[in-house]
Amino acid sequence: MRLSNVLAVYAKPTNKEQKSTLEIVNNTLKMYSASYKLIDRDKLSKKLFEGSDLVVAVGGDGTFLRAAQFVGSQLLLGVNADVKNKEGFFMKYNKNDFKIKLKNLLKNKFEIMKLPRLEAHINNKKIDALAVNEFFIGPRKSYHAAKCVLRMGGKSERQKSSGVLVTTPAGSYAWAKACCSKTMPLKSKSYQFVVREPYEGNVYKNYKLKQGILKKNQKIEVISEMLDGIIIADSVGAEYSLKNGSKAAISISKKYLNVIW
Repeated sequence: MRLSNVLAVYAKPTNKEQKSTLEIVNNTLKMYSASYKLIDRDKLSKKLFEGSDLVVAVGGDGTFLRAAQFVGSQLLLGVNADVKNKEGFFMKYNKNDFKIKLKNLLKNKFEIMKLPRLEAHINNKKIDALAVNEFFIGPRKSYHAAKCVLRMGGKSERQKSSGVLVTTPAGSYAWAKACCSKTMPLKSKSYQFVVREPYEGNVYKNYKLKQGILKKNQKIEVISEMLDGIIIADSVGAEYSLKNGSKAAISISKKYLNVIW
């Protein structure tokens, strides 16, 4: 493939290793791409991504997920800026192999992983954000309770917890994994949900919908009973208000994320 228009999204380096990685990526792109731009992850906008054919995220998974918020059909490539300190689940490249991998890219020697993304509607209106890992539905302040009605597959249940995670297969290896959810094959066409720290007492009790797998054509609905509820994609997107009585409906998006794996 030709690298006619490359956008490199980076996290501000905080040590020598991260500075070194960014410098190598910068110099390599200067050598092999016809046109490229380096953009701070905190200064992104949809307009910056227009016309780009490749997006390179340099940092950790947070930078990858932040860039993914703006990526449509472009290819997305992750470069781990600091392999000793950044988890880098999505970051398949590093400063030592970036130049070689980029040469392979130019020779069309690469694999594309089509990662499922989730979309959400609030009161039947679609929000802009797509989730690569998960949507979190819960209180704006973590020490408040998430009160809601959960609906899926013809079942409905009133719950109290610290929030609900609706996750993609990739997201099953992230936040949801810490909540005892099951990891899924990355190419799975299903997705899942998990209720965080469900509370059971006199009013809220006997939960059946704590965790489950949903098929591609299914959706899950969360009806808020919170005064300060929110829904957010991947913990890096915009927070959308989910006040008392508001309904969030989440399902698999038709817009997959094309990642160089």
